[in-house]
Amino acid sequence: MSTISPTPERPIDARDQALSRRTTLANAILPGVLLLLGGCAGAVRRAARRDDPDIPARRGASVVRADGTRCFRNHRLVDQDGHIVRFQEDLVEGRVFAATFQYAKCNGICRNMTEKMRAASELLGDAMDHPIQFYMFSLAEDSPADMKAYMQAHGLHGKPGWRFLSGSREAITDIRWAFGFGEPDEDLDQNLAAHTGMVRYCHHPTDKWAACPALGDPRSIALLMLRCFPCDERPEIDALKGAFAQGGTPIPGYRAHPPALPRGDA
Repeated sequence: MSTISPTPERPIDARDQALSRRTTLANAILPGVLLLLGGCAGAVRRAARRDDPDIPARRGASVVRADGTRCFRNHRLVDQDGHIVRFQEDLVEGRVFAATFQYAKCNGICRNMTEKMRAASELLGDAMDHPIQFYMFSLAEDSPADMKAYMQAHGLHGKPGWRFLSGSREAITDIRWAFGFGEPDEDLDQNLAAHTGMVRYCHHPTDKWAACPALGDPRSIALLMLRCFPCDERPEIDALKGAFAQGGTPIPGYRAHPPALPRGDA
């Protein structure tokens, strides 16, 4: 993915000016009500900035903000329990997660992928949900009922940290491409029988990404999840003790996004 400079704040337009005049009037008449509305308005403005930070129109695009964190289009999705969530705001922002792409009525690799990921989540134990999340993104616009039934069949419904998520084909395709799982050939890209069997990891606060086969060894899947954490923030997990070198030391002055090298001779 390319790194794109952060977007400046949206300029004030006529609607903003009108809102400001109405707010001033409300402040003179209903100060108690204004306090409540002001908080709501602030939340709306913050959400708007998250929703539309001028992400390029191309499929799978994102921007890297001034604090080094990545922002994607804030797609509207639904989970297995019918809860509406937003991709960037609820699933990515500040999160640590592993994501796969599959669907409820898959007769291919999906079931085996799920079993491998379930075994990995069991190794991760109490780290699931706090802070680790496992997401399954539906490639077939599955309904909440279909996703719930699938999770129940695999003993996942109600397990901490697990979510099955569905959305429009356009939204899921954009998310899949954003995670690096896209094909230039449109027929191949949309072919459910040939969908990816990879799991994508993300530690959003440091913009650290990784991937491995979701059909691999569950211990390897769990260990790679942990490797996304800075060594001094890695969860202590009894089942995985001894897997990392002892006494790991943070890199002094480490930043997730170091300054780019100057152009020309380095």
